[in-house]
Amino acid sequence: METGLTPIFLKTGERDVLNNIMLGLTDRQIAEKIHMSLGCIKDRKRRLFDRFEVNNAKELIVKYNNYLLKIKEIEEIRKKLVGGI
Repeated sequence: METGLTPIFLKTGERDVLNNIMLGLTDRQIAEKIHMSLGCIKDRKRRLFDRFEVNNAKELIVKYNNYLLKIKEIEEIRKKLVGGI
């Protein structure tokens, strides 16, 4: 089944930054929490923005949540198809 959904693979550091952005933490708070420099956090954040084609944290959160919802919908459709066989 073609989904039209391109998988997004995040490195551990990117995932850590993204999860903390979603919690509403500032760059400085994220840096302190995961023991990275502020510059490193900003670099990973910029890479996330580029990867998701967004300009700010709010857009990133919305786009990532939409991505997760699409994955969930695809999984539910697959379960129905497998269960219906």
